Amino acid sequence: MKATGTDSVKVELGLKMNRFEGLLGVIVTCNNEKSFVDLYRECMPRSLAQVDLRSDRIILKAYDISRLAPEKQNTIITSFFSCVEKEVERIDIYYTRFNPKKLPTISIFGEDEPTTKLPVEYIRIIANGYPHICNYHYLSQYSAKTIDKMYVDHFDTFYTPAWESLSKFKNLTVLYKGANCNCLISVADLLLRLTENDVKSKKEDFNKEGLERLHSVYSWAKKVIVHELGGKTEILKFMTPKNRRMVDLTEYLARPLVFVPSESLTGVPTEKERNLFESLPVFDDLSNFLFFIKGSFKYFEPNVDARTARKGDYFLVLGKNSEIVYKYLKRCGLNLAMITPEELKEKISKFIN
Repeated sequence: MKATGTDSVKVELGLKMNRFEGLLGVIVTCNNEKSFVDLYRECMPRSLAQVDLRSDRIILKAYDISRLAPEKQNTIITSFFSCVEKEVERIDIYYTRFNPKKLPTISIFGEDEPTTKLPVEYIRIIANGYPHICNYHYLSQYSAKTIDKMYVDHFDTFYTPAWESLSKFKNLTVLYKGANCNCLISVADLLLRLTENDVKSKKEDFNKEGLERLHSVYSWAKKVIVHELGGKTEILKFMTPKNRRMVDLTEYLARPLVFVPSESLTGVPTEKERNLFESLPVFDDLSNFLFFIKGSFKYFEPNVDARTARKGDYFLVLGKNSEIVYKYLKRCGLNLAMITPEELKEKISKFIN
């Protein structure tokens, strides 16, 4: 089964007084998803072992590797991708940048209260939705009939013509924290980090020629195709928000979803609690569980997730506060299954054995 994985990042280059902002996206295509995943599971521990490291997590994203070995992240990523590349058919790299002298302003929200934005403002507005723009262009260039599955890291976007087209693709799957639980998105994330690091360290041009030069030194160079998104009026028309309505991705989310609530630890802000959670062994277990069930996880937001939740989703109970929330949700009719850290371990053991 041919499948793709997509991730993107906003890139900031230059000094503070002359800061440049652009968008960078990567779509990795494999011919056979199962073969790719099997090789991923061989190559990741092998690449870590070369620098005397190991991880209990099956899938790693770039941040995980930089935390394990900040000075060796490029070495690990290069070694890993050299190992897994034989199962990769193509690497599509997308970038967006604007020359303010040629395009001083861009008009957006044409269907309701049109307004104009400076190019840098426009970049910031579309940054969180860039994966869907890359995937739209991918499907417009390559036949959708040849792709069985598209995995995309979660994004937020205003309604665009690109989404009108992409939303018709039946096998689009969006994953929260996709680089933590999906092998193809993980590889896209790793290539993004390698490309961004190389652009900055080698002071390479952020354009088609520069991005091609960066990858020309690697064994996978012939598989790289670089695309500019935004330089042509036709492309700009499809990527520009039509109105202020946000796209609802509920029906495209990978299921089951595991909701992770805040435990409201005394003296620990929510963001720091989440960072702490992602550094603990329980997160390794959650990531591995999601790998096996092909799901994803979301930090629970009471104001939106009553609508997002579906039968078959899980609620991770870590302590008394989250248990109280779970019981309240059940009494109110939300059909979620409770799961504990101990049960995560049990389920993973059954998958492995």
